[in-house]
Amino acid sequence: MEQQSPRSNDAGVIARWWSVVQSVLIQLHPKGAFHIGERGIGYEGTTEFVPADTLFSALCAGWVLLYGEDALVSDLLPNNDPNWTPPFLISSAFPFVASVRFYPKPMLPSPQNRIRWKEVKWVSEGVLKVWLKGESLANKELQTLHEKTAVLLADEWEQICKDFGMRSLEGIRFWSVQRVPRVVLDTLTHASSLFHFGRLIFHDGCGLFFLVRFLRDDIAEKFGAVVSLLGDEGIGGDRTVGSGNFCPQFSDAVPDFCQPQKSQRFVNLSPLFPKPEETSSLFADDCNYRLTVRSGWMGGVLPSSVRRKIVRMISEGSVLCGSAERIWGKIVNVTPAGAHHYVYRWGYAFPVACGVSLL
Repeated sequence: MEQQSPRSNDAGVIARWWSVVQSVLIQLHPKGAFHIGERGIGYEGTTEFVPADTLFSALCAGWVLLYGEDALVSDLLPNNDPNWTPPFLISSAFPFVASVRFYPKPMLPSPQNRIRWKEVKWVSEGVLKVWLKGESLANKELQTLHEKTAVLLADEWEQICKDFGMRSLEGIRFWSVQRVPRVVLDTLTHASSLFHFGRLIFHDGCGLFFLVRFLRDDIAEKFGAVVSLLGDEGIGGDRTVGSGNFCPQFSDAVPDFCQPQKSQRFVNLSPLFPKPEETSSLFADDCNYRLTVRSGWMGGVLPSSVRRKIVRMISEGSVLCGSAERIWGKIVNVTPAGAHHYVYRWGYAFPVACGVSLL
């Protein structure tokens, strides 16, 4: 049975709820736009989702504000113990539309039906669940959204229509990236220069969600408090003008297929930086993956103009060999030269068991 976090001011009630949950689904209901930076030429773009390493960076900043630097180091960051494991695993934050959640299209063989799968970026939870089991989608009634870049089951389509009181969803954008003009002024000459800025906006009743698996019993309640703080502090860039703020909603209604289970391969739902000894297992013949370049500015309580080291990671939707029960990846030290403190990037997988063979 689904249970949401209690809407109570009683600290004891809240603590008891967090003490029994092992996996949590967190919905972020936006208060405005998001900006999750993507570099471009003359254009500061934004992604349509929040990568897990960006979430972790925001969590670290919030942890320092609530609990201090010592707690951050002891709770979240690796120590010299070779057997150290992370306190939790987190997925990237993906879009939801009313009661329907969407995931990145897995890099699995495309089903044989009328859908042009090369154009698809997102699949609904219902579609992904069937696909991961190896069941056929050919005889399923499917619908599309967002100029055929998102695929969902017919009953999910009907549920969205019901949730919003609509007869049809044709032509409606539930999330989109807007380009807005900005002007920067030279500090010496006051000469102006025009550039464009990307903002991710959502339709009412839509937003982002991510999944959490707790691996330590003492961390869940702290995690929830930090996420609540980040609702006011914001996630991503452009926070000084209100971007990235949200209202969090916590639930233990994590889909069964997202729970840890034994498998021969898995679909990854977060950017992954594998350990050297893991590569031979992950990159066997029966895998399919894409690399993504991750960079960005140093963040924290104080602003910084120093860029973190660039790393290449395995992107969301990749299909890798290994069990979804295992912990894959590591935290990467991306401290640039001259930095006044260490800088880390989250590189742990959020594996979801996959029963489909690529051979």
